[in-house]
Amino acid sequence: MRSSFILTSFSALALSFISQSVSAQAPSYTCSEFFVPVNVTAQTVQLNVTAPQDQSELTGILTQLSWVDSTYVQDVTIGPTTLEANYKIWSQLCVPNGFPADGIVEFAIHASAINHTYWTYGNGTGSSYAVAALNAGHAIFMYDQIGEGNSDKPDGIQEVQIGTEIAVAAALIDNLPSLLTYGKIVGVAHAHGSVVMIALIAEKGNIFDATVLTAIAEATAGLSAGLTALNIQIASEAAPELWYDLVQVQQGRGLLSLGILLTLPTNSVAQGYTNPLLVVTGEHDFFMCGGDCHQTQGNFDSLPAAVQGLFPNASSFTVNIVDNTGHFIFMHTSAPDTINSIQAWVGQAL
Repeated sequence: MRSSFILTSFSALALSFISQSVSAQAPSYTCSEFFVPVNVTAQTVQLNVTAPQDQSELTGILTQLSWVDSTYVQDVTIGPTTLEANYKIWSQLCVPNGFPADGIVEFAIHASAINHTYWTYGNGTGSSYAVAALNAGHAIFMYDQIGEGNSDKPDGIQEVQIGTEIAVAAALIDNLPSLLTYGKIVGVAHAHGSVVMIALIAEKGNIFDATVLTAIAEATAGLSAGLTALNIQIASEAAPELWYDLVQVQQGRGLLSLGILLTLPTNSVAQGYTNPLLVVTGEHDFFMCGGDCHQTQGNFDSLPAAVQGLFPNASSFTVNIVDNTGHFIFMHTSAPDTINSIQAWVGQAL
């Protein structure tokens, strides 16, 4: 049994994503879909956990993870290990017509329990981040993270971990020049994708010429309560028509692997990053801020502002707390203004 789970509270949204098509809406750019083979060497964690045999066992694990001062992760962690593996990563590259050789490409990392379609959600309504990037003259590279969407779904405990996600992202960036000639690259990420991007930058330094982190704070004040509210179920039981054996590959319906939950890192300080950074988080992001992102943290005047402490050498740091907005910022009515402000920032930063 592969240890992937589905968040049924997201399934309706995922169904609406399936109908979205970037390339069908705008003749001013072209999009191509393909699999990128990646060979990764990842720093992972050996876990003393087996795949839950039923919903009761899974719920028990999630309950223990949500306890105050929970030691579950420490209790099941055996120690660090190295993973060497080959995967096929579903990818989409959209390029505006007349894209110059010195143009900007955006590299987008989605969150857990969702897939690349987060970036195309709201196409035709002004809420699509991908369309806004293309209208700004930027190319955009989107992909399904390992264990999500149409990408490979290996062991969801020992392989699909944050270390593997970091290694996959690095491999995709290394491969990008073979797909497109460009001048500058901007990293843009959402929620857990922002956590992956922070770790990637801490490891690689100036891998991006500018970086946009969304739905992020320095700590995750509402993670435990948010986790219990997600109604996580064993994928093969929640949606057997899709995940009866995890072989049928369809556009993702909100898969989340236990290995991700058990290897969430403490954010690393990215000493080597010296380029511009933007943080955009909803005012009422429950996962990141417990519902109030205006809380102060140390010398910082808000929880998202505290991300600056992870990037002490960034050439500039800007934080935008979006009014009356929650975790999935591009699904709120504020999305068009938020997206436009991000593109304006990128234009100024580069």
